[in-house]
Amino acid sequence: MSWPAPTGEPMGPERGSPGAPSYPPAGPAGPLQPPPGVATGSTDRRSSNPTDWPAPGAPTDRTAPVVPAGPADRTRPGAERPTHGEIETLVPDVTASARLAPLHDRTGQPVRPWTIWLSATLLFGGAAAVTVGLLLAMWQMASPWQRVSAEEWTKVDKFNEATWLTAQFPSEPASGMRVLFAILCCLIAVLVAGAASVAGYYAFAGYRWTRIGALVALGVSLLALLLTPIAAISIGLVALGAAPLWLPASNRFFARWHLIRHPRIAYSEPIDHVIYGPLPRYR
Repeated sequence: MSWPAPTGEPMGPERGSPGAPSYPPAGPAGPLQPPPGVATGSTDRRSSNPTDWPAPGAPTDRTAPVVPAGPADRTRPGAERPTHGEIETLVPDVTASARLAPLHDRTGQPVRPWTIWLSATLLFGGAAAVTVGLLLAMWQMASPWQRVSAEEWTKVDKFNEATWLTAQFPSEPASGMRVLFAILCCLIAVLVAGAASVAGYYAFAGYRWTRIGALVALGVSLLALLLTPIAAISIGLVALGAAPLWLPASNRFFARWHLIRHPRIAYSEPIDHVIYGPLPRYR
């Protein structure tokens, strides 16, 4: 493709053609020349009349005006519609950010609200309560001797009174039933403490499924009724720890962690129209 050589005259219709502008005749000093500030051969189409050209040294503002945002764009603060030739930029969705927990300035992780701290503390407290109840029961099972005086001890069998479960099924000393009940009490305590600890740990780490997991831990904690009254305190602690996980502050914390662990994949739009050569606006 060949381009016409610059002639030094403004581009426009040829002279003598219908609709061609009439140029003033040349003066004594020759043809009129554009004043300084207007390049010869430029594509400035503001006016073809030399009398309308700006004065020498006058500032020329060619910045495209910014069109104010329309009614649909006013939902996003600071959104502006670009004019022709400008690149449209995306503005963050403020409403979506308001539904997520803020990020910590130093660590970059979501800030844990008070609901998560309270829930984790209560759930770990429930695990500690059932552990203490089991240890006291095991001590009572394994300590049949009781001091009567400074030099006298007597054997008192309290195995059947150690827990509610052993009280329902009395057994004789040195029998296999007592070994079975001791193992069963330990398994009950491990299940209750393990369920509460897992729910508390993963809630502190920002996993949404712990809301259901805390309810499951509450159901498992009912097994503490088979042990001692001290172990049964874990039921109330787990119930109180499961409630804050359903509050809005916890939901925003879980939503922020879910977005970090599962980022959305953005796909670019397919290009179905390819232009080779100069763009239409430059032809």
